[in-house]
Amino acid sequence: MAIDNKLIIVVGFLVMIVLISGCSAEKQVQTAPSGDSSVKVDVDISGFAFNPATLTVPKGTAVVWENSDSVKHTIVSDAGTEINSAALSKGQTYSHTFNTAGTYNYYCSLHPAMIGKIIIN
Repeated sequence: MAIDNKLIIVVGFLVMIVLISGCSAEKQVQTAPSGDSSVKVDVDISGFAFNPATLTVPKGTAVVWENSDSVKHTIVSDAGTEINSAALSKGQTYSHTFNTAGTYNYYCSLHPAMIGKIIIN
């Protein structure tokens, strides 16, 4: 019986390690040479924030925002009309390919304290 209890403890410990390691995995940002339009990177919208808040990518990169919050959010350029999404519900995405170098500041028009920045090299 003592062996069975030790086995249960060891298996339980291993299961916890696997679960914890899965929760702490970082999202990898893909990069490629300038002008490669097949590159996509993600910005997660969660906790009323853009994650990452600042993203640096090469020209030709498609940035995809996904709303993980239970409320709607938008992605709108501070200046100009480069970035302009409709209100995204939970699970919806918005994508924009950046073909011109520069810095693009943006915010959520429904929650103006939510701000982000895309830097294109």
